[in-house]
Amino acid sequence: MDIVIIEDEDLAANSLENMLLKMEYPITIKKRLESIEQSLDWFKNNTCDLILSDIHLGDGESFEIFETLKIEIPIIFTTAFDQYAIQSFQFFAIDYLLKPYDKLRLDNAIKKHINFNENTVVDYSQLDKFLTQLKAGGEQKEEQGRFLVSKGETLLSIESHEIAYFMAENKSLFIFTTAGDSYLYDDTISNLEHKLSEKLFFKINRKYIISHLAIKTIVKYSQNRLKIELQTPVNTNDLIFVSSNRINAFKDWLNR
Repeated sequence: MDIVIIEDEDLAANSLENMLLKMEYPITIKKRLESIEQSLDWFKNNTCDLILSDIHLGDGESFEIFETLKIEIPIIFTTAFDQYAIQSFQFFAIDYLLKPYDKLRLDNAIKKHINFNENTVVDYSQLDKFLTQLKAGGEQKEEQGRFLVSKGETLLSIESHEIAYFMAENKSLFIFTTAGDSYLYDDTISNLEHKLSEKLFFKINRKYIISHLAIKTIVKYSQNRLKIELQTPVNTNDLIFVSSNRINAFKDWLNR
């Protein structure tokens, strides 16, 4: 079974790949793709048996790939949000995994693919039930209010209201506090996103989740770009932008 992973975060992609390769099925990771542009280019001349795709990528939503190329390869969508469920089934979706999913949930999704054949038709009459289950699962999750980090041999528990922003850098995730301290945190930005208070935190791009308390200024950098200046910047030379596909949601968040 040749699988292609579409995921722009290294830790999330590596975790998914490790879970897949430990399964009892004959699985080969044929390719990992990190963007819409890269995926469009690859799928023009290549194919696979199954796609596992995140929805939020650095250059937009992965739906653009499947809509542009009319791909008819089974897809398992992975995301931290449930609002894309209906839209995902416009394509060749066979399952929709909410992050963070476990090995059992992933295994069940792979079994769906194994049992899938040309005569299988998605039962859209079951979508309401499916969405209700997704929503119920989300309602059972509690917002994370404390974050355990280490400083030398000392363990610290940081309250969410003390955090200015989270920053993903290479394969690591860092917490920056309003006091100006920074700590390495053991998680991925995509897994972390759905655990946080939606009132307090917002993921502005693939690298940053920020608290409204951390925002110093918001500047219209161009017609389709917003530049954020943080109260406690990691590097004064860094320019931090809100992803173009997140600007409207960001404005709504600021207006709540």
